[in-house]
Amino acid sequence: MKLPRLHIPAIVLMLAVLAACSDDKDYNDSAMYSDIVTVASTAEEQGTVFKFRRYDDSPEITLTDPGLTLKKEAEGLRVLLRYYSESGQPYTSGNIKTRALSAINNDTTLIRPVERYNWDATPVYLHSMWRTGEYINMHIRVEYSETPRYFNLLVDSLTLKDPVPQLYLVHDKGNAPDNYLMEIYASFNIDNVWSQPTCQGIDIHINDSNLPKDLYKFKKQ
Repeated sequence: MKLPRLHIPAIVLMLAVLAACSDDKDYNDSAMYSDIVTVASTAEEQGTVFKFRRYDDSPEITLTDPGLTLKKEAEGLRVLLRYYSESGQPYTSGNIKTRALSAINNDTTLIRPVERYNWDATPVYLHSMWRTGEYINMHIRVEYSETPRYFNLLVDSLTLKDPVPQLYLVHDKGNAPDNYLMEIYASFNIDNVWSQPTCQGIDIHINDSNLPKDLYKFKKQ
């Protein structure tokens, strides 16, 4: 079975782009926060609700923007949220004012034999990688191309039942010509491996052109 080819766009502003142009004069003296979050609800009567964890298995945080409305299809998506906290307190549940909302790459880890794939064909330029609950998040730069490429987080099926399954960031732009680097964010749902009763943690292999490191370990707490 082949991996699906994905088109990686530059970060695209969603319908909430209107919030980026809204009047935020009341928040000029406040800190603006930036987090990858899940769109939990778009009910018009309460605005838009976002949920996320700050890091690892920290308590879930619920943010509500009463003045923001998104389409129903946005529910469940992971997005990059830039916002002001109404209370002024960082990383606490409560009302917010959205400054900007950006689409990011969403996916679920695929379970396949890694030996079938040229997973490290094209390096990425990694800025950071972190886990929040059942998600692995990445801030990276990749070469721009107008054609789809392979971009997935793959669980080697031969290690799925191991105490520490092996995961690989698959990135292959194929025959696309060299081009400039563009900045993207990605969030992968790892629940299909993280929730395995045998899983004590995961190793993530990555072909990185930035940092002298090709293996990241995440242990269950």
